Amino acid sequence: MTVRWRLLAQLALPITLIAAAQSPERTPMHHATGTFEVKMTPEAQTDAPTGGLPTSRMGIAKSFSGGMTGTATGTMLAAGTPKPGQPAGYVAIDQFSGSVDGKAGGFLLLHRGTIDKAGGADLSVMIAPDSGTGALEGIAGSFEIKMDGGAHHYDLAYTLPTK
Repeated sequence: MTVRWRLLAQLALPITLIAAAQSPERTPMHHATGTFEVKMTPEAQTDAPTGGLPTSRMGIAKSFSGGMTGTATGTMLAAGTPKPGQPAGYVAIDQFSGSVDGKAGGFLLLHRGTIDKAGGADLSVMIAPDSGTGALEGIAGSFEIKMDGGAHHYDLAYTLPTK
C-alpha cells in the first residue's frame, strides 16, 4: 500500500466512525397504506411564453385514510398540460398532520413529477429530512402514489429512529 493510500485509509476510518456515531439506529422499514382524496385550487396561472409551456400554482388539500389518518395542505408549481403527448412537470410540498400507524405527528412530503411526450410519467415523493414532529420525529422514507379507477392509493415506506 502506498503512503498516499495509507494516509487516505487512516483519514477515512475516523470519518466513518463519526458518521456511524451520528446516525441513529433505525426501525425496520414499515409500510402504511391506504387511500387519499385531493382537492386542488388554482392560485395563479401564466400563459405560455413564445415556444414555452404555461405555468400554474395550485393549493393542495388532502384527506388520508388507512395507515395514515389526517390531512395535508400544500402548494404545487406546474408547467405544461398533464396529458399524453404533452410534456409537463411539477414540484410540490405537502405538510401532513395526523397519525401514521397510530403515531401522532406530522412531516413534509416533497414531490417531483414529469410526463414526457410519449406519455411516460415519473414521480418521486420523499419525506423531507428532519421534518417529523411529535411521535414521528426523525421519520424518513418515501411515498408512492397509484391511481386505480379514479382513486388515489398510497404506500408510505418509512423508518423511525429507535429510542
